[in-house]
Amino acid sequence: MSDNISVAGIVAEYNPFHYGHIHHINETRKHCDAVVAVMSGNFVQRCEPAVCDKYARAQMAVMGGVDLVIALPARYSLGSAEKFAYGAVSILNSLGFVDILSFGSESGDLDKIVSSAEKIDVLTSEEYKKAMSGGKSFAQARSELTGEEQAEPNDVLATEYVRALKRLKSRIRSFCVKRTDGYLDSATSIREKIISGDLSSLPVFSAEILKKEIVEGRAPGSVKNIEKVLLGFIRNASSDAFEGIYGINRKEGTDKRMLLAAKASTLDELYALIKTKRQTYSAVRRAVLSAYLRIKDGPLSPVPFIHVLAFSETGKRLIKAIPENIPVISNISKIKDIYPEYADEERRTTDLFFLSTPVTAAGYTEYTRKFK
Repeated sequence: MSDNISVAGIVAEYNPFHYGHIHHINETRKHCDAVVAVMSGNFVQRCEPAVCDKYARAQMAVMGGVDLVIALPARYSLGSAEKFAYGAVSILNSLGFVDILSFGSESGDLDKIVSSAEKIDVLTSEEYKKAMSGGKSFAQARSELTGEEQAEPNDVLATEYVRALKRLKSRIRSFCVKRTDGYLDSATSIREKIISGDLSSLPVFSAEILKKEIVEGRAPGSVKNIEKVLLGFIRNASSDAFEGIYGINRKEGTDKRMLLAAKASTLDELYALIKTKRQTYSAVRRAVLSAYLRIKDGPLSPVPFIHVLAFSETGKRLIKAIPENIPVISNISKIKDIYPEYADEERRTTDLFFLSTPVTAAGYTEYTRKFK
């Protein structure tokens, strides 16, 4: 950048923004002047609605020390660890001014993470196929092939961030912050408390923003509220609904199992009927949601635009430094004509999110909402 400030990138979900996130940002800021976060949208990687919508969570992030918050499109935020990481890192790389990628890790061992990434990079599809032939899951097969224990969730993502940087031939350097349990409640327990109306585990600014969202009926999002929507979709689907969809393996009969599972009366039952030994429940949830949202399978490719959700004063300067050939938008309607598939996916994802909240919002709000 012209004013020669150093910039760190973070990939996050901020679901919701809590004290552990403040710790990560504070540790990162010891090594940079500004922070850019790429954040999941209205659905998070566990394939559930976020506690509150992306604009509210982005606002929390800026109040917590992030300078610029950019949306990660649904096709990536609902993807596997590899796809999630690639999409987010591609955004940070396209900015041209990010110097380091800061990520949390259970191990806190960057050398180990880099070594794991190198081992994974040389594995072939045939090796995976052979390792999984006995009914092992993808994660179990990878563990066997690399000779390493199955990693903790954030170490898995950290490894994929390193792999994405290499794949994109990025100049961005990796930086690891060891996760700590010393910041009160976990994100899962915080979300459980929020459902019961307890916001005491959140920083004051996060609690105030979330309280407003709750009062206005826009939070909390809950997968239970969209159970009948997803069950209804499966019950009325034909085999064509699964053609070319991300997470649907026709060779393994995922589409047929989905149609047979239409008799399920709960989502848990649906997932259990679809699942096989080689699939995790998260993979099944991903396949169902991708089918509903019509997210297609395909090769990894960089995100071609920047969707700004929130920014600080420093963030304004960062936005001006984004290369001119990359569309920078504050609302997804701006790319309906040039990237219609992205726009449609985001619109459908937001519409589903607002069916998961206490008050059902009008449809197509994705084309009208923007940062405040």
